[in-house]
Amino acid sequence: MTRFFPSSAAGLLCLALVLTGCASRSGAPGPSTGTGPSFGGLFGSGLSPALEAQRVRLREALKGTPVVVDSTGDHRLRVEVPTKHAFDPQRTAVKPALAAVLDQFATGFKPHAATTELLVGAPADDKASGRIVQDRAASVRDYLVGRGVPISRIVGLGRAEGAGLELLVSDRPAGK
Repeated sequence: MTRFFPSSAAGLLCLALVLTGCASRSGAPGPSTGTGPSFGGLFGSGLSPALEAQRVRLREALKGTPVVVDSTGDHRLRVEVPTKHAFDPQRTAVKPALAAVLDQFATGFKPHAATTELLVGAPADDKASGRIVQDRAASVRDYLVGRGVPISRIVGLGRAEGAGLELLVSDRPAGK
């Protein structure tokens, strides 16, 4: 493993200034994303402070479950619930296990709803038609709206790329 150790006082000062500058710019407008770099983004998940707080809270709340909570390469929070815990085959109703995850998700999403947006990707199963996928996504949307998530923040419904239900949360672009 390669480690970086500045060899002089000037190197230490430069490193301190870079780290201080990154930490103090958290939330400052950046050139293309609407949010500036954050200390967590430099060394951690790459998420904004609000999304990182949600990621940490959800990981803790869902520890020991098969739910995956992570970040994507394009700085979005990703929550994936395996299909067998989300929906019965050929059904669109939210199963109790998924309801518990969505309750946790809604709790963390609502305080940041004004600055974030959500995409819902529903899973297919071996016999699921495109219509079932859309109805599953709509079922999740309706469940979240019933838990106080503003419908205006749910910007897309569709098919999940993975094998389970996928919730993708991103920072809302500036001016939107």
